[in-house]
Amino acid sequence: MSDRVAVVGMSIRAAGVRNTADFWQLISTGKTGRREMGQGELTRRGVPERRYKDPAYVPVTYPMADSLGFDPAAFGFSGPEAELTDPQHRVLLEECYRAVESSGCFIGSLPDRVGVFLGSRTSGYGPRIEYLSAAAGLDVDAAALAVGTDPDYLANRVSYAFGLTGPSMTVLTACSSSSVAVHLACQAILAGECDSALAGGVALDVGDAGYLFAEGSINSPRGRCEPYMASADGTVEGNGAAVVFLRRLDVALAAGHPILGVVAGTAVNNDGRERAGFTAPGVAGQVELIEEALDVAGVPADGIGLLEGHGSGTSIGDALEIEAAAQAFGGAGACRLHSVKANIGNLTAAAGAAGLIACLLALRHERIPPNAPLLTGAPPVDLRGTPFTLADRPVPWPRSATGRYGAVSSFGLGGTNAHVIIGDAEAEVRLAARRGRSWQLLPLSADDPERLRATVEAVRTAVDGAPADVRQDIGHTLRTGRPGLAARTTALIPLEGNGTWPDPDRFRTAPPGPPPLVFLLPDEDAGAALALYRTEPVFRSTVDESLAVMAQTLDPATFAAVRDAVRAGGPVSPPVLHLLGIGQHAFLGELGIRPDVLVGPGAGELTAAQLSGVLSAEDAARAVCWRGQALADTPSEAAAHFARRLREVRLHAPGTPVVSGVTGSWLTAEEAGDPGYWGVQLGEPVPVGEAVRTVVSEHPDAVYLQLGGGTELLAAARRGGVAEEAVLAAQPDIFQAVGALWERGVRVDWDAYAERDRARRIDVAPRAFARTPWLHPALRGHCPGIDPAELAGKQADR
Repeated sequence: MSDRVAVVGMSIRAAGVRNTADFWQLISTGKTGRREMGQGELTRRGVPERRYKDPAYVPVTYPMADSLGFDPAAFGFSGPEAELTDPQHRVLLEECYRAVESSGCFIGSLPDRVGVFLGSRTSGYGPRIEYLSAAAGLDVDAAALAVGTDPDYLANRVSYAFGLTGPSMTVLTACSSSSVAVHLACQAILAGECDSALAGGVALDVGDAGYLFAEGSINSPRGRCEPYMASADGTVEGNGAAVVFLRRLDVALAAGHPILGVVAGTAVNNDGRERAGFTAPGVAGQVELIEEALDVAGVPADGIGLLEGHGSGTSIGDALEIEAAAQAFGGAGACRLHSVKANIGNLTAAAGAAGLIACLLALRHERIPPNAPLLTGAPPVDLRGTPFTLADRPVPWPRSATGRYGAVSSFGLGGTNAHVIIGDAEAEVRLAARRGRSWQLLPLSADDPERLRATVEAVRTAVDGAPADVRQDIGHTLRTGRPGLAARTTALIPLEGNGTWPDPDRFRTAPPGPPPLVFLLPDEDAGAALALYRTEPVFRSTVDESLAVMAQTLDPATFAAVRDAVRAGGPVSPPVLHLLGIGQHAFLGELGIRPDVLVGPGAGELTAAQLSGVLSAEDAARAVCWRGQALADTPSEAAAHFARRLREVRLHAPGTPVVSGVTGSWLTAEEAGDPGYWGVQLGEPVPVGEAVRTVVSEHPDAVYLQLGGGTELLAAARRGGVAEEAVLAAQPDIFQAVGALWERGVRVDWDAYAERDRARRIDVAPRAFARTPWLHPALRGHCPGIDPAELAGKQADR
């Protein structure tokens, strides 16, 4: 078991930030999501005139766009349930999904125990609903409201929604909540309580439309959050959410995750009474905290290149933080000091996770972001005598042989402090062995055709111009790390060059459950491609085992013809078709694709007999040869001679339903076990269409796949009433057939597919969620943090 924890996924939303790419663009350019609102907007938002005309009113916000947007169906919610659920809970559901998705996995199918550690800001969503509903004489389901809004259920909601079975708890330590969550998640992983964990927080206030400044408060009278500046006069709360996905390092490596960073050490403590007051920070506790984290990490202070500080933006808080950090770092060399609060405001319960993500992005991009206030002319504090420096431009942070480390500090009101040290993954960790096929089958899906169109275009853009290894990564991620949603299509692309991309008219909607699958086993063929023999081990071994039996059954010349046809191509005979059928069946079975019904006229019924368990593989190989010999040597005594040979083998009842080539109905156990039946079967079979109609009558929604080659059975299935789109051929390309089956709802074991086609997981093709705003009716017109324009014309469309 590894004693280290890796960050493999992350997600963030905040003011001016929809994802990690937006976040890096914002902080690397020193920009902010800060907004000042004019009187017109404040009036539209429902802020009373007496409030916004108060000289102490500060009309500033850091708004998170689309804060009410939610996709209830994607998370198992009803509409009324969504309205009763705090937007903080809803946003965290989506961001937890995104964090795992960015690691190349689907949160609903994680194989191990996953813990959940999340924090949130105190919310007025539930109390407002209660108060306003009561004032309007409306009843509210108190139990449902509690579940939807109480912080007690925040983490548990995520665990329930996605079936996560590790430790699950809400962390409430004010501004250090999400950093404490990271610490607890790492401890749970290292203790073996779980192999993976989600950690982070959310801070979202539907009432946030500025604030009244009060003397002595921590808020800025100017509405500017300027950490580590001489002009700093307070903080401004922001809105957003940030989540990281953590996995034990060895588990992450085995799964091929991107290793965004390795948690070198964490520490949590409390200042106790060694501070001026309950709401005041303490230097001694912060010094002890940082020293402990450095000791746990085994990293010297001069190894820290970036301190992503708490950066409250208050003159006292910043000064005490710098003093404590300088003492803990001692005589360390130069370290850049930064705080994302200058860019996105104070995310309180999500601030620490946001700082951690900033640190991870700096490691990835090999640059430390500038201090945003310096770009607008704010004067910096005097850092002489400390190891810290500030910058008004991005600072290079190249990889080095000794590694790079960043640290994140979070200090909660009340004294709970947290410090996280994150480092590079070693060179050997960043490399992952790839193995794969020369063509990549890409399963593509979305909730509806419109969103699928966007998904196809996004994947196509990612593939175009990408090198072979990245194409392998894209294919592996789409196959094993994305859910199979209702609207589906597939693409087959080469590792180099251009592939063929599906048109929207080829999109399909999969049924709620997998349809019955019928294998058609032909008795004749116009020519079959056998490239699978050279490329797929399970196909080759299955065929070779039966070839060895045929070598003892056929005359040398006939066997040589069969062997050469399989290995190099040539005339197709019933033995060759049998080998092709059982080989394809083995290949498909390895991918979890197994028939519910088998239909095979003539010699194809013997292949069906093997696949259903009537005959062993050895006996079926002999029987196919005997059947051919009987037809060639003594046609008039077709049947009796072959029946006598069948008395030499053991016959069993079919385990998979087979349609009889004699009666056109279901093959019974008595028929299957009677050698005489197989002698009669050698004669004139019933029309294939009759056999197909038997299947259609019991399985009208079945999908049909013809193994081998030729077109006779495909045409017969269509004549028997099977829809054109439900009839597929395994030739000329079985991989296209696998994709077509998946499009139609047949389950494919993509993890088994990955045994021969494996690569790294990457962040590609994020799921597009519906963005309809959901707000409880009692709150409409009473949420100044929500611009009414965001709701206009959208809620009514639900």
